[in-house]
Amino acid sequence: MDRSVLRRLVFDALRKNPQTHVHAIENEIRQVAEEYARHDVLSLHEIVWDLLVQGILAPGKNSLNLNLPFVHVTEAGAAYLDDGTIEAYDPEGYVARLDSRTDHRISASVMAEAREALLCFLAGRYAASLSMLARGVEALLDEILVAAGTQVPDPLAPCDRRGVVANALAGMDLPAETTEPVTVCLDDLHAIVRTVRDPSSRPKTATLDRDTVLARLLMFPSQCRIAYDLIALLHRTPGRDA
Repeated sequence: MDRSVLRRLVFDALRKNPQTHVHAIENEIRQVAEEYARHDVLSLHEIVWDLLVQGILAPGKNSLNLNLPFVHVTEAGAAYLDDGTIEAYDPEGYVARLDSRTDHRISASVMAEAREALLCFLAGRYAASLSMLARGVEALLDEILVAAGTQVPDPLAPCDRRGVVANALAGMDLPAETTEPVTVCLDDLHAIVRTVRDPSSRPKTATLDRDTVLARLLMFPSQCRIAYDLIALLHRTPGRDA
C-alpha cells in the first residue's frame, strides 16, 4: 500500500479515536481500505513510531493503560489534526501537494530543497529546516530573474536577491492585479532568507520553534504557485530581454 495513503488513513483513524491502540488503528484501516495487505502492518507501525517521535502521539491510552501499544494524540497533535496542518507530517504527500499547487513544473532544485527542509523539520532540526527552505527560496528567485530576462549576477549574495528581482520586475509591464500578491510573496520569501542570514549574507544563529517553521513550510506551496504563475507571465510579457 502506498505509504502516503496509509499515513492519511492513520490520521483519519486518530481523528475518530484519539485514545487508542495500534491494533485498533489497523482494524479501522482494514475496514475502509481493501488494498491494505498483511505486510502493510510493518509500514503502519513505522508511521505510528514516527508520530511518537514527532510528538503527535504519546504512549498510553488512560491511567490504566500507560504503555505501548496503547497511544493517545497529544494536545499539539490534536490541534494539527483539527486545523489540517498535520499535512506537514506527511513528507511524500507534502512534496506531491507542492507539485500540484501550481499549473507549472516546479524545478527539481526547489523540490529537493523543500523536501529536505521538511525532513529536517520532522527530525526536530528547526534551524536546519529553515536554512534548507531558504536555499529553495534562492533557487526560486533565480528562476524569476531568468524568466525576466535578467542575468543572475555571479556571485549573488542570498540577501541581495530580493532587490535584484524587484529591479528586474520594475521594468516589466505587469498587470496591476498581479503586483500586490507578487510583492507580498517576494517579501515573505525574502523574510525566510533574512531569518537565517545576516545583512552580509553570512549564516546566523536563529532560535526557531516548531510552529514558526511549520507555518513557513505550510505557506511555501502557495508561494510557489504565485512565483511560478509570475514566471509563466514573464515568459509571455512583451519587452522581456532576450
